[in-house]
Amino acid sequence: MNKHFLARRLKVGLKNGLLMSAVLATLLFTPPFSLTSYATYYADKPVDNHSATKVAEHADVHGEPISILNSDEHGDEHGEEGHIEMSAEMMKTVGITTVTASSGEIKQRLTLYGTSTTEPSSVSHVRARFAGIITKLSVNVGDKVKKGQLIAEIESNNSLTRYSIHAAISGVITQRNANPGELANEQVLLTIEDHQKLWLELQVFATQQPKVAIGQAVRITRELQFTDSVISQLLPTSKNSPFIIARVPLDNSQGTWSAGSLLSGSVVINKKSVPLIIDNRAIQVMAGKTVIFVKNDHGFAMREVSLGLSDGQFSQILSGLDLGEVYGVKNSYLLKADLEKSSAEHHH
Repeated sequence: MNKHFLARRLKVGLKNGLLMSAVLATLLFTPPFSLTSYATYYADKPVDNHSATKVAEHADVHGEPISILNSDEHGDEHGEEGHIEMSAEMMKTVGITTVTASSGEIKQRLTLYGTSTTEPSSVSHVRARFAGIITKLSVNVGDKVKKGQLIAEIESNNSLTRYSIHAAISGVITQRNANPGELANEQVLLTIEDHQKLWLELQVFATQQPKVAIGQAVRITRELQFTDSVISQLLPTSKNSPFIIARVPLDNSQGTWSAGSLLSGSVVINKKSVPLIIDNRAIQVMAGKTVIFVKNDHGFAMREVSLGLSDGQFSQILSGLDLGEVYGVKNSYLLKADLEKSSAEHHH
């Protein structure tokens, strides 16, 4: 290469040195453009449907995560912060349900504990009518049987003829105490139990007894499972026992409960009518404030509320919600989570 040519290039390079340094500094210290910064910039600017669609398509193509809920920081007509856009279709997809605010009762409850048992008339102990050799035993523990079903055959010691034994009730075989070839005398061969109706026997101690009466409503609970019933009987126990038994019928036609389970019973011992109540599942806490999410034409608006009496299931509303307004209940925590996510993104 020509020496004069190199000299000329060197002069041009020195002349433009400052410009190149500025360019390099700009490239090194300017954050790279991303969808996040693009979306954040336009989040505070009104956009039409076409523009919003473009942003979503751009994010989808580049693999950027898009929230299922769209939040905005401008708040609702009450001046509260936090508005979440959501269609009826999206509500159905994520499982958010709503309830209309109404008056109701706050119930004072007493929690008792006890065990589920079978109905005495729903237990059958199967014995041989005449002593003899068991020639057939066709059921095992856990088998379901129908009333009138053949379950065993015995060969009588006296007549040497065989006779059949049929199930006296429908139910489940819970015990089997014999096998074919063995002698059947007066022992119980099989036990059948019908578990479609159970009883919950709650222990009521001396200090609790003045508050408990026949006919009181009871919510029976085991973990996330519950059902409602009433106290049907109050039974004394032995003289040395520190408690009496409150018997509560437990419908088990769906087979969701089992005999011998330890359960709790929440007994309603007092009620108070209040002008406005809310389902406790709707209540969330954000930034130290008690809030709910009120339905509007475009989605939900966060609203701070003041609570009064509560019974664990419902709470009295003192302020922040009006009679007839619709609010989110089931899965309302998703609204809170999305609002917190949007707030964090704005701060960053």
